[in-house]
This record gives sequence, structure tokens and C-alpha cells, in this order.
Amino acid sequence: MKTLAEFFSKQLGLLILLVSIATYFSPVYWDAPSSVPRIFLGMVIFFTGLSMNTNALKEIRYKKKELAITVLMKWTITIIISVAIAHIFLSSHAELAAGLILTGAVPSATAATLYTFLAGGNISLVIAASLLDVVISPVVAPLAMIGLDTATISLSFISLLKSFLIIVIIPIVAGITLQRVFPQLPQHSGNVTKLLSPISLLIVIHTLMGNGKYYIAKEISLLPIILFAVLLQTIIPMIICYWIAKVVFQDEADARAALFQTSLCNSALAGILASEYFGGLGAVPAVINLIISLSIGAQIANRFTKKQTKLSKKAVA
Repeated sequence: MKTLAEFFSKQLGLLILLVSIATYFSPVYWDAPSSVPRIFLGMVIFFTGLSMNTNALKEIRYKKKELAITVLMKWTITIIISVAIAHIFLSSHAELAAGLILTGAVPSATAATLYTFLAGGNISLVIAASLLDVVISPVVAPLAMIGLDTATISLSFISLLKSFLIIVIIPIVAGITLQRVFPQLPQHSGNVTKLLSPISLLIVIHTLMGNGKYYIAKEISLLPIILFAVLLQTIIPMIICYWIAKVVFQDEADARAALFQTSLCNSALAGILASEYFGGLGAVPAVINLIISLSIGAQIANRFTKKQTKLSKKAVA
């Protein structure tokens, strides 16, 4: 099981791409009700809570300034860029624009913690900021939709809060509570978590792509524009937020954490919410963002890892 779990964890970005392509071109797919991806994403978030190192949060009391700035960048720079790109490239397609904005207005992805760890970043900063994201997102997301076609786009704070409660808050609290009651459980369930989390996420991607394939085929001419828009949505916050963090924090580990925290959003959650509120077409930017952000994030994390290894070798020499 350990080998299989490591395979799914390391190859997740590639597997998401393959599942997306296979689902799109396959005549057979799971035409699941909207509750199914909600349940499976809830499982992913539950396992995140179960495996989360809550003790690392104790260190954040020494990084209050870094935490405040990271959260501020996420909910200003990332949001502004997402809104601007949506209006520039997709203003005539309200569902796509709303899906793109929502992708930037959800909490950070669990991959942000993983990539921060691999890159030698400050994990406690990402965990603390992620928990604050859960509180902020339901307030900011509906506001970010202002200016879109209200005839086809409707998203309220109450409806979004209900979805967050069911998909995010209850599962993550349940996971954290369970590890508090049974402290040894995360150690014994590590391989199960590493295996079931990617599989659950792949099922979410399969159902979202299956529900949206008709809309993608109908608007296939827009796919290059969506790809370019999502690419900009991912890369620009990475560059800006990392540069600001480097200048302000004066600590490379904190800057790397800020890079992943502000740019890697929970696209699977955005896809589920967009599909529910905006229709199948609205989930397309979220699915594409998931593929692109995981791929780019992995490459950047690997670069930081190699850099860290070289510095360690020089220090020993």
C-alpha cells in the first residue's frame, strides 16, 4: 500500500490531467449527482485535518506580521488579478468569468502545504493562513462577482457559507478532533490518507469533467483563451507575492510559503461550487486551474528543493 500511496501522491498532477482527458473523450462516465463530488472532496479535506500538524501552529505566534501580510496578499492581489483577467478575457461569458473568479476566491489548496514542505518553506504559515481563508472566502467571493451578468450569476454569502460548512468546515474539524482524541491515529493511517486523498480527488475531477464535457465541446473555441487566462491567474500572483514577501519578510522560508499559499487555490472546491451555482461550463476554469497550478507548483517546489540541496552540499564542503 505504501508504494501505491507514494505513486498517487507523486504523480497526482499527471493523473489529474490523464483523468480529465480520458473523461472528456470517453463516451462512458459517471453521471453522478452533485452530492457525490461534495462527499469525496469532503473526504479529502477530512484527511487533511486528520494529518494536519496542528502543533506547528504554535510557531505562528512569532510570525504574526508574516501571517497578516500573506493573508492580505491572498485576498487582495490574487482576487484583483482573478477579477481583472476574468473581465478582460471572459467578460462576454458570465459563467466562465464567474468560475475563474471563484477559483481565485476559495481557500488555498492542500497542495500548498505539500509543496511548501518540499520547497523548505514555513509550513505553519500556510496552515494558519489556510484556516483564516476558510473564514474570509464566503465573504469575499460574492463581492468579487459584482459587475458580472446578474441574470445568470447568483451567489450569496449565506449559500456559500452553507456549502463551506458542509464541504470544508465540518470535515476539517472532524479530522482535527479525531487526531486530538487519538494522537497516534495520523501515524497509523498515513498510507491510507496518502492513497485515499488522491483517489477521492480524482473522482471529483472525473465527475466535474463528466458533467462539464458537453459545455466544453459546445464552447471548444474558447478553450485556448481559458487556458491562457488560467495560466496568468496562476503565474502572476506567484511572481508578485513571492517578490513582495522576499522584500518584506527577509526570510526565504516565509517567502516560499507565501508563494504557494497565495497562488494555489482549492480548485476542486471551486469546481464543485461553480458547477452548482453557475452550471457545468462554470466549472471548466477550476478544472483547468487544478491541472495547471499543480503542475507549475510541483516544478517550482522541485527547483527550490534542488537549490536547497546544492546549498546544503556547499555548506558541508
